[in-house]
Amino acid sequence: MSDFLQKHQRQPKIFIDLPSNGQFYDESIIQDMQTTNLPVFGMTAMDEIILKTPDALFTGEATVRVIKSCIPAILDPWKLVGYDIDYILIALRIATYGDEMPMETRCTSCSESNRSSISLGKLLESFSEYSNTTSFKMGELTVNIAPISYKTTTEFSKEQYVLERQMTQITNATITQEEKDKMLQDILTKMTNITLRLSVSYIDSITDGTDSEADRNKILDFISNNDAEFYKELQAKIKSISENWNLPTFDIICGAEECSTEYKSKINVDYASFFGAKSLRSRNLTLSS
Repeated sequence: MSDFLQKHQRQPKIFIDLPSNGQFYDESIIQDMQTTNLPVFGMTAMDEIILKTPDALFTGEATVRVIKSCIPAILDPWKLVGYDIDYILIALRIATYGDEMPMETRCTSCSESNRSSISLGKLLESFSEYSNTTSFKMGELTVNIAPISYKTTTEFSKEQYVLERQMTQITNATITQEEKDKMLQDILTKMTNITLRLSVSYIDSITDGTDSEADRNKILDFISNNDAEFYKELQAKIKSISENWNLPTFDIICGAEECSTEYKSKINVDYASFFGAKSLRSRNLTLSS
């Protein structure tokens, strides 16, 4: 490229500090472990194209490639934890389209549709309240948990999506009800297993104060063979904590006459719609009861 054109190359639009402070990373993930004052470039034309490619969106490859394009210091986006991914995608939208983002929400009281706009910069400021790790007691055991990587979340999401598609196909299949029930029960068993493995993926270690176990296969075996009440309590506590690592909410005031209800809403940033295309799937999975 000529010196003349080089001078007109894209420049960083904003600089960000990762909410995790790099606690879960090394230099194979972020160059020189630079987790503060990271330069963020706006998206290129090729970045916008890949965000309109369904297969790349479904597999998570679109998100990974765009992050590497816009923040070159991030070498392996797959290993970023979820709320760093959310934070980065908000920053990418600011760098590409500006701070204001139009959105439409529905009032929780009167169901009126409300059009408004939010400041993404202010939304970024609310990420400072995230805690990286936490723990809770289960009888004599202490369970230490931590946020999971984008790769882990994506793999679970793909697996869950495939099972949901299979359920739809079975429901519409021209087979006997007995055959349907048997096949659907098999799918439900697999979905329950996904929920169990997703719960365990948040567990960093379990300790009784003397001994500690961090091998997830052994932890999965321990939980799978424990009683149902133990698992339900464990799952509820992990769900409660992991939901705090999702995107923060913001307040909306309903504009309908005789309503003016103030309600909370949130955005899902790992959607193609966040960047102007049709939405597919969020990074956030539900630890259903």
